[in-house]
Amino acid sequence: MSGSGIPPKIRRCLPVALLLLAGWALANVVGAANRHQLSPPTRSAPEDHDLSREHGFTPQDIYTLLQAGRQEGVLPNGTRVTLSLNEALQSEIFDLFRRFDPPYGVFAAMEPDTGRVVALVGYRRGGESDPWLPLKAIYPAASLVKVITASAAIERGKVSPEEEISYRGGIYGITRRGIHVRDGRGVPKMTLEEAIARSANAVFGKVAVNRVGGPVLEEYLAKFGFGEHIPFGLPVEPSVAKVPRDEYELARTGAGFGEVYVSPLHMAMIMSALASGGAMPLPVLVEKIEDRDGNTVYESTPAKWRDTVLPETANAVVQMMVKTVEFGTSHRTFGTPERTPLLHDMDVAGKTGSLSGWTPSVHFEWFAGVAPVGSPKLALAALVVNDNRWKIKGSYVGKEAFNAYFGYPSSSPPAYSKARGGRKARLSTRARKARVGAARVRKAHKGAASKKRGHRGKSTRKSARKPVAGKPRPSAAGG
Repeated sequence: MSGSGIPPKIRRCLPVALLLLAGWALANVVGAANRHQLSPPTRSAPEDHDLSREHGFTPQDIYTLLQAGRQEGVLPNGTRVTLSLNEALQSEIFDLFRRFDPPYGVFAAMEPDTGRVVALVGYRRGGESDPWLPLKAIYPAASLVKVITASAAIERGKVSPEEEISYRGGIYGITRRGIHVRDGRGVPKMTLEEAIARSANAVFGKVAVNRVGGPVLEEYLAKFGFGEHIPFGLPVEPSVAKVPRDEYELARTGAGFGEVYVSPLHMAMIMSALASGGAMPLPVLVEKIEDRDGNTVYESTPAKWRDTVLPETANAVVQMMVKTVEFGTSHRTFGTPERTPLLHDMDVAGKTGSLSGWTPSVHFEWFAGVAPVGSPKLALAALVVNDNRWKIKGSYVGKEAFNAYFGYPSSSPPAYSKARGGRKARLSTRARKARVGAARVRKAHKGAASKKRGHRGKSTRKSARKPVAGKPRPSAAGG
């Protein structure tokens, strides 16, 4: 032992340990820099007060109706207002959020053909209803942006859903070298269709740079209403998208890591536009207004707000999103047609998004979708904001919303038992029992085999292991 009192073996390991510690610290700094450092939502109305008050009531009056989940009510001035809400769906989603009690749960749903908003749910931990939450554009869009990148790539970049695109490394990472990787021996490829189903960041980053470009992506974000005031009858914050000129940052933005923020109401409108052949409906919440004498002074009519993409583009993107449910990032939640009656009767199109943000850090879990494909009746956007433990994700909220709206039985969510930041995932009770049971079976088989061999020695053959039921898989950032 040297004069310092540190054994030589440990002294030789110190530089390596210090290097690993420095790498860990740098990774944490970079990760923190990449997170969207925003503040959680306030309880005030969205910062957009360009609202007509010609019928003598205020946004707060409608807020009160929404908070109670009521379709109809008499306002303080005697005016009777009828909303487009589906009270059963509104109640079902709020109760779902209350049952699992995430920090925040946000939901918006509408009819694609009429624009009638049938649900607007905002939930705060502890059971508080806050209908302003679906109207705020403070949530990073994450991989939901991929549907817009895909639309631009198909319509302007001449990329077909079946075209194979090479990428470098894993599908969830984006590197500067990977943006320009060329086809070659041993270079993996993936079709655009599979890339949207699996939310492959590497593929979409490359497509955003090489087939779309910054100006075109900016143009298509504007086509879908980013940066625009949404006429609604309640204040809605305009969704925001910043498209960088730097190549690497453009790749990240096109894949879902950029400065793109969207309200759940607007996301439901985007799903409606894609489901309706590119025509985005004008959202409607107030259906009818009657004065104190019962005379109708206002009645809504369906209208189109704007055109987004060509019908063939919209149809292609929707068909790609079906694969998200069939084998992609929502498959684990939705399951198969054999186990999910909803899928036995109709196709569901969807897209997930996952990203960290805010201060302190939380995890956003999105699902936006539409059903039935081909004859759309409901478009929705569901967002669950989780903290250190994932209770439910947006895909489960979306599935339960479709089940409730179309009259199918409810289901249980998959087990999301991994605590973010922990060293090991905690298994669910079912998973632990399955693991113990499997160990006992292997031990029994080993004992029987040992007796059969007459204890002549240990077998070198390993028994095949079955997957542990309910074992959590790590969520991919941006997916």
